[in-house]
Amino acid sequence: MTDDERLRRRYLRQLKVGVVVLALLTIPAIVHSHAAIQSLFNRPADWVPDSLTEKAEFNDFLDHFSVAELIMVGWEESDLGSPSLDAAAAVLKPLCDETYDAQSDADVVAALPNPAPQWIANVRQACGTATPLHWAHSGTETLDQLMEATSLKRDSAVTRLQGTLVGPDGMQTALVVSIADKGLAKRRFLIPAIREMVAGLVDKEPTEIAVVGGPFEGAAVDSESIRSIQRFSPPSAVVAAVLCLLCLRSIPLTTAIVAVAVIGEGLVLAAVYYTGTPMNAILIVLPPLVFVLTVSAGIHLSNYYLDIVHEFPGVSRADAARRAMKAGVWPCALATGTTVIGLSSLMLVRLEPVRVFGGVASLGVTLTLLLLILILPGAMVLTKPRESKIKQENEKPNGLRAFAANWMRRRLARPWPMIIFFLILAAGLSIGLGRLESTVNVPRMFLPDSDIRRQYDWVEKHIGPTVTGELLLTFPLLVEDDDPLERLAVVAKAHSAVLDQGAVGGALSAMTFVPPISGGRSLSATAQRSVVRKLIRDPDSSLGRLGFIARDGEREIWRISIRMPQSESLDMGSQIEVIESTVADQMQALAGRDIVLPGDVTLTGSIVIVQKSQEILLRDLFRSFVAAFGFIALVMILMLRSIVGGLIAMVPNLFPTIALFGLMGLIRLPLDIGSVMSASVALGIAVDDTVHLLSRFGSRRARGLGQIRAAFGALSQCGWAMFQTTLVCGTSLMAYWFSDFVPTSNFALLMFGLLTMALMGVVFLLPAMMSSVLGRWLAHTIGADPTASVYADEPAEDSPADVRRMQTHQESRRR
Repeated sequence: MTDDERLRRRYLRQLKVGVVVLALLTIPAIVHSHAAIQSLFNRPADWVPDSLTEKAEFNDFLDHFSVAELIMVGWEESDLGSPSLDAAAAVLKPLCDETYDAQSDADVVAALPNPAPQWIANVRQACGTATPLHWAHSGTETLDQLMEATSLKRDSAVTRLQGTLVGPDGMQTALVVSIADKGLAKRRFLIPAIREMVAGLVDKEPTEIAVVGGPFEGAAVDSESIRSIQRFSPPSAVVAAVLCLLCLRSIPLTTAIVAVAVIGEGLVLAAVYYTGTPMNAILIVLPPLVFVLTVSAGIHLSNYYLDIVHEFPGVSRADAARRAMKAGVWPCALATGTTVIGLSSLMLVRLEPVRVFGGVASLGVTLTLLLLILILPGAMVLTKPRESKIKQENEKPNGLRAFAANWMRRRLARPWPMIIFFLILAAGLSIGLGRLESTVNVPRMFLPDSDIRRQYDWVEKHIGPTVTGELLLTFPLLVEDDDPLERLAVVAKAHSAVLDQGAVGGALSAMTFVPPISGGRSLSATAQRSVVRKLIRDPDSSLGRLGFIARDGEREIWRISIRMPQSESLDMGSQIEVIESTVADQMQALAGRDIVLPGDVTLTGSIVIVQKSQEILLRDLFRSFVAAFGFIALVMILMLRSIVGGLIAMVPNLFPTIALFGLMGLIRLPLDIGSVMSASVALGIAVDDTVHLLSRFGSRRARGLGQIRAAFGALSQCGWAMFQTTLVCGTSLMAYWFSDFVPTSNFALLMFGLLTMALMGVVFLLPAMMSSVLGRWLAHTIGADPTASVYADEPAEDSPADVRRMQTHQESRRR
């Protein structure tokens, strides 16, 4: 048996082992990836680390007030006193633990009109509990309670509720529903079920029922995230497979690459499941990213083999596979290593899903590269090169190919105009980096004409603002000698100060639900003040049960619930500062009086958590990018054995990130949760092509070729593979661009742009740098074996310009 035959059999055995390994990995890739998708649960407040002061304050708020998981349900006829509003509230009451009575439950449910009893049974079965809700109150009920507690006339009571629960017309209102923990776990079913029930009850389409609130936002993001994975992953894989087959013209190579990439997608989802972290809107872009990186590595390795068999028709397929792996594995490993560094840098971001993304993606691309190295040699042996292609490659280029080759040679002969052009372009676009913004606003994650955006617009127009904030005033515990009315007066001052802010559309506090307090000395005024004092002191009073005052063993907390509009033009960070400073000024104005002032005034709630998340996104994005740049630059320095060379090699890798993110800043397109990871990821991806090009450039320089010949030859070999990876990866990702979920759509578009910019930088800028005086620092072989001859390693002869440039360089070095 010849050595060639033994090598062939070894590669085929590897292929069989690889197929078995893939078959075994398919089980967790299918089963546990499905479990990961089903675990999908988005709650942005959970993304912010507990170590932050703002998150600690928010957690403290949740510990004292059970009002975080609220939804508001409204429709055209949900007016104060309307029968349809009362009927909808009555159907929800049996599902609330506030009103649930196990003994009378069957009678209460049976008394409801059909099909409410069956609907209630279905909801209970799906949620696994009889009471998935805490409570459900209509605007009419709240108004009645307010009028009873304050003895206000109807018009005055309605005025107090306008901007929060009652619309500008004084009639439009809604249901307010508090969802319990078990109901929250099934919110993707529960909230649509409530919407459909109300629609059937009031004889409307579900799309005519508006729902807003944190649980609804989370359910909408959950559903759209799952839809994005299930709907767009298959066409993305099909597009990649078709394009890969057209580029490689090999069924075995295409099958091997796509199989590893698809299984890699499933494995990273399974890995997320193993971490115990629920899937979320950030992690849904993890599978397509790993798919792209796997296909990229596979195409590069395959092109090493195809170049050898095309250039040397007499070489056996087994030997060609050996030489391809010898020449390509080390550059691919280095490229994957730099990508892993870029991904791992995301673990510096304090948002938990981004950290999980970085860690799992790093493991995923490492595993898929190992699988490619195991399987591809066998697929190469099974790939028979096309005879026509061999002849075509050995013929001199003509037509468009000749024009492109000659144009590139001329550019390489005079490289500095190209280098200066890219530097000026990057400098101009970098101005936008300082204007870059971020957003984690959930409604903005959907298209302007989407159902969720229409619902929010309707509620904001007909009822009031939907962005919530909570102003907390913390006092010492009441003692017998303290006057509760003094604290009520302090809260009233803060309440009025908040309402005076133009961006605040409404506010609710204990002040809203107490009668006007007279300072007179009459018997009725004295009795009224006594009643209010008792309402404040008694946690079981009508005022105490509303949830605007909370007490623990050490303090008393008063809550002012604020409503602000959803507005892209409103700077929430500035508004938060204005509200805090205004209330602080009010408290300062009260200082010196003989009253107890709050020891702490805190603004928390969703408005603060969202704003803090946006700040973390930008700040930590910069930190992770700087860390990734530093580590990758260090790797490049070690590979090129030159500090100067390593830093020079990083210039083309910075270009796509600076260009695209600078452009986003200039056009005011904010970073969202789908694109925030892209900067560090783009840096790792851009280095892939750089490593391969530098590898072939160094190999040619080691053979004694001139810089221009070496740069042109390296580009001739790697250029087609780089174009293929950009075409296959970028186009397959664009399947996700059709998603209605903006973060997924933006991620696809941004990655396509980054891949395209990276290709431009490596095809035009890097070869120009290689051909210039800078190329002397870029000529190390980077682990490539000069003896592993591949296509274009030995061009005919130096051009006159190349000879002159080399003579000039040699004379400079002698001097």
